[in-house]
Amino acid sequence: MNLEKLCNEVKELARSTGEYLKTEQTVLRKRDIELKSTRNYVTYIDKEAERRLVEGLSRLLPEAGFLTEEETVGFEQKEYTWIIDPLDGTTNYVHGDSPFSVSIALMKENEIILGVVYDPLAAQMYSATGAGKVFLNDNPVRVSGQSTLTNGYIGFGIPYSLDERGEQILRNAMKQFRKCSFRIKGSAALEICYIAAGVCDAYFHSGLSPWDVAAGAFILQCAGGKCSDFSGGDNYIFNKELVASNGIIHQEIMETIIQGN
Repeated sequence: MNLEKLCNEVKELARSTGEYLKTEQTVLRKRDIELKSTRNYVTYIDKEAERRLVEGLSRLLPEAGFLTEEETVGFEQKEYTWIIDPLDGTTNYVHGDSPFSVSIALMKENEIILGVVYDPLAAQMYSATGAGKVFLNDNPVRVSGQSTLTNGYIGFGIPYSLDERGEQILRNAMKQFRKCSFRIKGSAALEICYIAAGVCDAYFHSGLSPWDVAAGAFILQCAGGKCSDFSGGDNYIFNKELVASNGIIHQEIMETIIQGN
């Protein structure tokens, strides 16, 4: 398999899907918006974008299976599996806000080998096919050299269902408000990529799904960053919780925010 060639084809598919999202956002009506649960939105646009991705990716790699958010195709365990989010940042999207993104990862058995995340409004394409092979559009990127939480630029997200542990983590983060800057952007896939590009230094979130993080986490690690779950383990794709960082401040984030008191 020529991963670079495949990645270029995936990027073109992400770009065309992103242009569809961009166009449809301008004509989206309130009656087109559905609620899966509290604050968890879905529209016909999510479903159509996913259908387009599934159709296009099936042509690129017919033997691959899919793990998708909108379940337009059933999950079947195969050697290769596409993990896709047709619209990451739906809450932003339905309110006419930004950012939002298209996220596509390819998993071989249990290992991610390709990641693409596209922001159609900013025309920013993040991609990776291996360590050091990480790009924002055509430019190579790498994580920041921020060495401490002090003066760090930290992203985070609040899950749809915030449990007691999540509330404690937010309280821990509040104690750091005078030391660093916190932001909520609303697209986990992009916020992880911001770390890969050296824009942001860390990100944490719980209640996530595999399609939210698979591509971004792979891109970040290829750029020299680190990901873990809240226990410090490596089950961050399927365990619904993620700490992502430039690697240098990872332990400090874990000690002061995730596990701090």
